[in-house]
Amino acid sequence: MYLCKFDLEGKRVATVVDGIHFKNKKEKKVYTDRGYIETSAEDYAYYVGNRGTGANGTGYVRGSDGKPVSAPPYTPTKDEKLARLESEYQQEKAKLEGYFNTALLMDDTETQEELRSEMADLADWYAEEKKAIID
Repeated sequence: MYLCKFDLEGKRVATVVDGIHFKNKKEKKVYTDRGYIETSAEDYAYYVGNRGTGANGTGYVRGSDGKPVSAPPYTPTKDEKLARLESEYQQEKAKLEGYFNTALLMDDTETQEELRSEMADLADWYAEEKKAIID
């Protein structure tokens, strides 16, 4: 038998096992008094990932009925979104700068002007996307 503790979203945060962490009803009560819930071996297998990753690829959590349900999809934090945006922006900027340097070496002024315009558009896009994430 397993006793599991869950957070407010139903994520398993701790587990104790009969015969290892407790050996009798008195020791078991210490855990249940701390919010641990008796969990079957089958349900436990879902919580630890032995039954796949659920419908959203994020595993399973304890549902309102006490049974495993697919965890909600992962939602990136604002910092993660900003980091991904910064990375995408820097990669695209580096690519355009490389093209620009080649056009500069080739004395291709028409391509240089097109690339200046693309770099300005990229900077505008980056500013708008960043503002949308921050606001």
